[in-house]
Amino acid sequence: MKRITTCLLGIACAIALSQCKKESTTELRKATDEQSIASANGTLGALSLLFDGDASLGSANVWKDINIEGAGTVTTINDETGTLCWKFLKPSGSHRTEGHGAKNYQAAAGDEIYIGWTSKLYMPLTLKTDAVFQWKSYPTGTAANHPIMLRTRSGNLELQYFDSSHVAYVPWSIPLSTSTWQQFVLRMNLSYSAATGYIELWYNGVKQTFSNGSQRYYCRTMDADYCDPKWGVYGGDDAQATHIVKGIRIGTSYADVAQ
Repeated sequence: MKRITTCLLGIACAIALSQCKKESTTELRKATDEQSIASANGTLGALSLLFDGDASLGSANVWKDINIEGAGTVTTINDETGTLCWKFLKPSGSHRTEGHGAKNYQAAAGDEIYIGWTSKLYMPLTLKTDAVFQWKSYPTGTAANHPIMLRTRSGNLELQYFDSSHVAYVPWSIPLSTSTWQQFVLRMNLSYSAATGYIELWYNGVKQTFSNGSQRYYCRTMDADYCDPKWGVYGGDDAQATHIVKGIRIGTSYADVAQ
C-alpha cells in the first residue's frame, strides 16, 4: 500500500512539475514575443524613456513654453500615415516659432541621454535659419547660451557647437533636404567640461562621422543652470519657414528614441 501511495505521489509531482515547466515556457515565449513586437515597433527599451513629446499628448503635456515672436503658430497636423505631428509655422516677418520642451523632465550634468525626432522642413533651399533645433541654456544669455544647435545656411544643414566664449564650430554638415522626412538621434554626455562632455549623431538611422574624423565629438554640453531642447524655427532670413516634427522622445538608450 505504501508503495502504491508513494508511486501515486511521484506521478502527481511529475505532472505538477511538467505543468510548471509548460507555464514557464509559455510565459517566456510570451515575453519573447512581446519583446519582438516592441522591437519591431521601435519601442524596445521604453522602460528607460525619460520624456515623450508625441503630439497626441497635447501641448500642455509636452511643452514647458511656446515661444513665438510675430505671427507664428504652433499647431498639429496628420502626416501621410495618420500620425499626429507638431507644425511650427514662422511666417515672413516673424522671428521665432518654437516649442520649449520637455515638460516634467529636466536633464542634469552627469546624465547621458538620447534625443530622437523626425522632421520635415518646408522652406527655400537657400534660406538661412539660426536654429531648427536647440539645446538651449537657461537663464538665457550666459556663456554658450545654446551649446548645440541645428540650423540651415547656404543650402546646408549644419550642427553647431558653441563653446563657453560663444565661439561657434560646425562639427557636422550635409546638403539641406526639404519637403522630405529626416530622422535624428542625438546622444549627449552632459558636462560643463569640454574634456568629458560629448555628442554623437545618427542621421536617417546611420551614425555620423564628425569633422574631427570621429563618431564622437567632445564638447561642453551644459551651460548656465540647465539646458532644455527646443524645436521649430528660430531667427535667420525673413522668408516663411515651416517645420513639421514627430517622434520626439528622450531616453537613456538608442532603442528608446530610435526613429
